[in-house]
Amino acid sequence: MYDICRKAEARCRRVTNGAVPWSPQIQTFWDRQSLWKLLLKGRKQCQVSSRKIRRLMKKTKLPDAWKKTTVELETALRNDRKEYLHAKKNHAVSWRKEFLTVQVKKSKKKQWTSRKARDRFLRLRRMKQREEARRRRRAQSKGSTGGLQAIQVEETLPTGQVDLRTLTDRRQVKQGCMQENCARYDQTRSPYTTPPMDKPLYSMFTGADAERNSHALLEGRLPIPDGIDSYTKSFLEQCRFHQGHSMIPMEVLPDDHTYFWSCNPENKGLEPHGLHNGHFKAGIYSPMVAQCDLSSATYP
Repeated sequence: MYDICRKAEARCRRVTNGAVPWSPQIQTFWDRQSLWKLLLKGRKQCQVSSRKIRRLMKKTKLPDAWKKTTVELETALRNDRKEYLHAKKNHAVSWRKEFLTVQVKKSKKKQWTSRKARDRFLRLRRMKQREEARRRRRAQSKGSTGGLQAIQVEETLPTGQVDLRTLTDRRQVKQGCMQENCARYDQTRSPYTTPPMDKPLYSMFTGADAERNSHALLEGRLPIPDGIDSYTKSFLEQCRFHQGHSMIPMEVLPDDHTYFWSCNPENKGLEPHGLHNGHFKAGIYSPMVAQCDLSSATYP
C-alpha cells in the first residue's frame, strides 16, 4: 500500500504557487522578466498581447523597453534572472516580513482615521432600513393591497379618436395588465397572426384530431390545405421524416442501465426526496439489484 501511495504521489503535478514569499520587491523582478520574455517572443514572430506589454512597461517604469535590440533583451533577461535568484535566496523572507509589518501599521492607522467614514456608513444603512420598513408598512396597511391601484388603457371613442381611460376596479386592472402583456409579448398573435396560429392550421393541430394530424404530417400522409402561403407550405413539407427513419426505442436495456449509472457521478442526489445516486451505482454490481432498479424505472 505504501508503494502504491508513493507511485501515485510521483505522478501528481507539483504546484509551485507560494514557494517564494511574496513582496513588492519580488514582484518587480517577476514583472521585468515577464516583459523581457514577451518582447523576445514578439521578436520571434510569435503572437503576443500588446496590451499586456504596455501594462508591464508602465508597471516597471520602462517605457522604452521595446526599443532594445534582441541582444540587449537577452542580456537584460539574463541579468534580472541572476539578481532574482540572489534576492530569492537572501532577501525574500526579510522583505516579506517588512511588507507585513507595514501592512499592519497601515491597517491600524486606517482604523484610527476611518471613524468618520464608518459613521457615514452606519447613517446610510439606518436610512435604508428605515425606508424599507416604511415601504413594508405602507404595503401591509389596512385598505391597501400592495399592488396596482389604477391603470390607464386606450379606448376608441365613437368619433374615432383614441383616449385614455382610468381603471380602478381590481378585475379590470388585472384584465388590462393581461391584455398589455399579450400585446407586448405574444409574438404569435400580436401584432400579426402567424400561420400556425391562424386557420386552417390552428384548428388542425389544436383540436381533437391534433395527434392524428401530427403523425400524418410526420409520415407524409397529411394533405396540405389550400389557402396558405408558399413559405408555410414549404415548412410543412420539410417536417416529414426522411426515408429510412425509425423511431427511437423507449425500452431501456440492462446494458444501457449499467452504462448510464457507471458514468454518472456518485456525489449527487437523483432528486430532492429520492434515492441517492450511490444506490444505483452500487446496484449495477449486482445483476438482481440492477434488474429491480431497471424495472422500477420503466414504470409509468
